[in-house]
Amino acid sequence: MPKQRERNAIKSTDRIARDQFQRFAIRLAFDGTTYQGFQSQPSKNTIQDQIEHRLSGLLRRQVRITAWGRTDSGVHAQGAVVTVDLSLDEVTKFSKRVGSIGNSSKSSTTEEETDQISRKAAARFLRSVRFPCNSGDTTQPQSRDGSITSISVVPVPLDFDARYSALWKRYVYYICAGAGSAGDELPFAWTRYSWQIKQSLNLAAMVGAAELLTSQEHNFEWLCVMQPGELRDPRRKVQLSVEAIIPMKNNSTDNNIPYFLQQKETAVVYKITGTCDFFLYKMMRRIVGVLVAVGRNDADLDALKRCVDVYDNDDDDTNR
Repeated sequence: MPKQRERNAIKSTDRIARDQFQRFAIRLAFDGTTYQGFQSQPSKNTIQDQIEHRLSGLLRRQVRITAWGRTDSGVHAQGAVVTVDLSLDEVTKFSKRVGSIGNSSKSSTTEEETDQISRKAAARFLRSVRFPCNSGDTTQPQSRDGSITSISVVPVPLDFDARYSALWKRYVYYICAGAGSAGDELPFAWTRYSWQIKQSLNLAAMVGAAELLTSQEHNFEWLCVMQPGELRDPRRKVQLSVEAIIPMKNNSTDNNIPYFLQQKETAVVYKITGTCDFFLYKMMRRIVGVLVAVGRNDADLDALKRCVDVYDNDDDDTNR
């Protein structure tokens, strides 16, 4: 199987529109805790492998999906987009399984209208597909059932590309800080869905750092990994926000707060959100790392501003 970078190349064979095919965009949500990331791996314990395994079984042929990008091990998503191409015969087959063709076979229905009905019906069928979540080489616990789900499925033009047609992407990080020593256990929801940091963070300093990186377009080359062949401009305008989530303490008398979301008295959960038209490799995670370093007082705003100014004002690598 080709590497993900090869598969995601703009002119790869997987991305070339084919005649007599209909492309469908599938909007996914998944819990990546027990998966080895999104991209296909030899172990087949990835989000991509689970989806392709299920679709290949339905279509009785090898299926390759095209993704918006990829996520690392343990990363979750809500709104990740992938596409799959179905032949027109497969579209008709799936539409018949939801009974659309029989309901639309009126003499007044044009061929074009029938095709549209078939595509929408096929999309409804794909939306109803349940992914096995257990098709890897190693048997996984049944508790993974439902960890991958499709939020919506729509027919799209053949020139729609899950990665390059995206107008923007958004990352959200949750950081549980001030939890204390390793022996102090947090409710499993925060250990599963957040980055745990023992010491408290300076919220005002992190907000200031986010505003510094957000105020205008900046050169983020120093906060990403520029892979060989990367042609995209590292100068981007990123929208960043940092906020503290309302604490939900263990001794709360509010019975409406689920026990698995309650936290220690000393802990605060921070939410960092980043939105951009695209992110370069490791760009967002390094931005979050800088914000946390400022919050820990391991770095200050003056040092951050100097780094930003150096890259914004000087394109000559020899001067850095």
